[in-house]
Amino acid sequence: LGFVGWTVGSTVRVDTDERGRAMLPTPESLAPVALPGFRQTHPRLPHPSAADIDRLRIENPEWFNQLRFHANNGEGDLYAITLLARIEPGSQDLNRLHQRLMAEQYSYRGEQAKPIAVAYDWLYDQWSETQRAQLRDKLAEGVAFLVQFIRRDRLSPYNVYLYNSPFQALMAANLALYGDDPRGELYMRFTYDLWKFRVLPAWRQVMGENGGWHEGGEYVGVGIGQAVYQVPAMWRAATGDDLFKTEAGIRGFADFMVYRRQPDGTDFRWGDASYFDKIVPDLTPLALETRHAAAYSLRPPSNTVPTGWPWGPLADARLNDPLAQARLPLERRFDGIGLIVARSDWTPDATYVTFKAGDNFWSHSHLDQGAFTIYKGGGLALDSGLYGPSYGSDHHMNYTYQSIAHNLVTVTDPSDTAASDGKTVREIANDGGQRRIGSGWGLASAPIDVSDWEDQRELYHTGRTLAYHADAGSVVAVADVTPAYTNAASGAGEFSHRTRRVERLWRTFIYDRVADVVIVRDLVTSTRPEFQKRWLLHTTPRPIIDGARAHVDLPPNPARRQSGGQLDAYVLLPEGARLNTVGGPGFEFWVDGKNYDENGTLAALIASRSQPVEPGQWRLEVSPPAPRTDDEFLVALVPRLPGAASMPRIRKIVQGARHGVEIVDAHGSRRWWFTQDGLDVELETPNGTQRIAVPPAETPAGGGLFERLRNWWRARFN
Repeated sequence: LGFVGWTVGSTVRVDTDERGRAMLPTPESLAPVALPGFRQTHPRLPHPSAADIDRLRIENPEWFNQLRFHANNGEGDLYAITLLARIEPGSQDLNRLHQRLMAEQYSYRGEQAKPIAVAYDWLYDQWSETQRAQLRDKLAEGVAFLVQFIRRDRLSPYNVYLYNSPFQALMAANLALYGDDPRGELYMRFTYDLWKFRVLPAWRQVMGENGGWHEGGEYVGVGIGQAVYQVPAMWRAATGDDLFKTEAGIRGFADFMVYRRQPDGTDFRWGDASYFDKIVPDLTPLALETRHAAAYSLRPPSNTVPTGWPWGPLADARLNDPLAQARLPLERRFDGIGLIVARSDWTPDATYVTFKAGDNFWSHSHLDQGAFTIYKGGGLALDSGLYGPSYGSDHHMNYTYQSIAHNLVTVTDPSDTAASDGKTVREIANDGGQRRIGSGWGLASAPIDVSDWEDQRELYHTGRTLAYHADAGSVVAVADVTPAYTNAASGAGEFSHRTRRVERLWRTFIYDRVADVVIVRDLVTSTRPEFQKRWLLHTTPRPIIDGARAHVDLPPNPARRQSGGQLDAYVLLPEGARLNTVGGPGFEFWVDGKNYDENGTLAALIASRSQPVEPGQWRLEVSPPAPRTDDEFLVALVPRLPGAASMPRIRKIVQGARHGVEIVDAHGSRRWWFTQDGLDVELETPNGTQRIAVPPAETPAGGGLFERLRNWWRARFN
């Protein structure tokens, strides 16, 4: 590969390969690493202490029997054999273990390095010098394999593949080897550079100050969810650098795990996901580390066991507190990914809402900036579609992945019909939605670090929160998601950037907890008046339209602990809006004149799934009565349990240059006022008027010079 390199501070960034893609540096191109606090003696990796073993013998003696079963007299699991040899020296045939370790062949993602690293490190004093030397050679071979694999495949800190084993294996093997062999020092240059200058800055960017991750469903568990504790724990054990204390985003990841859980006990539906209850391996040890009772109690161990790899803190029944959730705030904003989660309370009958408006981080997320969901007694406003029947299937790419499957606004230009220019030319439905970016579309590979993301910011910047407010009575967000539809490259008719259809799209999302009402306001400016605008709401049952109101009844589902619910949508603007429903047999996934149901086979596949998928069957479409360049949508959504004793009275109100929504119920009158510019929001109650909107919560695109320098400095050197 013809690499071109340049130096920034203590790091070398290799600009591009022969295909023009940014690449990670070679170990040889990087400066030596200074690790003054590095633990020179072994073990360096997290390992069982004498106190841990004493506790296990008292509280869970059966654990040792299970360990011996898995070790199978030296012919079973390598980790179990190593652990027994560590806690019961002389109990295992180390010659046989050495023989088996040396016979390992590095392949696929290099996970073979993990048991070798642990055995070399934990049993260092039990090996002969000859065995140690041979294991060092084997470790060096493994680290070299992993460095080559990560560089060759451009594994990205934004993507599940890096954390699906390679990164943890690299860290464990290099920490075990470093200081014992010159090759360890050379490879540590790469490992340190990847960790400190690529991975950690990406975590800070995505997790922000409050935690969070952009990939959907099970990808959290098989990816970041087995690195977010393991890697910082290994790094701390070997270097003394405690990132659990300094990195708010890592600590906040436990919050994210709690808040993404719906009242029915399954995870929310954002992004690519087939499973909504998968174990996240690092959650329990992270919860123990941060003493996060609510996160620990999501899936508490049934007995005293080690909870992490290569050795995590022992389970602690004192942290198991099913009531801990109820002591958490009812709202959390995950600022890195631009996601808001709010609820009425922590009971199974709670109203649970989500709203998303942020940037795109390439991997396993959808074209859904500005979308929202509502749950009460079940999914009322859905993130619809099925992740399947396989990645890249017609249903996945034409429907589930695209904006049409989400609760947002589409703006359709009939000429927006360019074919996909990925690996193969492919016709994709014109859904009127957002720019096609991220995994699967073939436009760009995953960014290899924050600098690579910033170099392509015009591509990946898709939205920002202009104003945000949360208190005991309400949650308010004003977001600009225009960049999700339009960037500087839009208008040339290219497939990914699409035609230029949207000049402005601001969405205000309000959850009025006192009234238990959601208000959604959109200010939409299209490039041409004839481009059709549609405001979308996805449901499972058919919405019943009655004038400017639509009603949805969701039946109970006892198997999923769902009591059933109902949703009323009051369309207050535009005046004279046209309400229409799309869906039902043969039209469930209708886009651009075709039903993307995999030739009629999708219904049987959905029915066969053991997981509680919610693909939806209907959507409500709200359209302006006539073509206009500028349109405003204002919709009040009232979620309730079945047979609600009373419903609030909802109406549009106007006063001079401002207008809004009045909600009258048993609590009295609550009036939400908006101004034409879209930023100011006021709440009027009998107790007075409160200005809700706050100054912009984020620096405008690009930021000021000081802000940009500060962010660059943090990404590079913190």
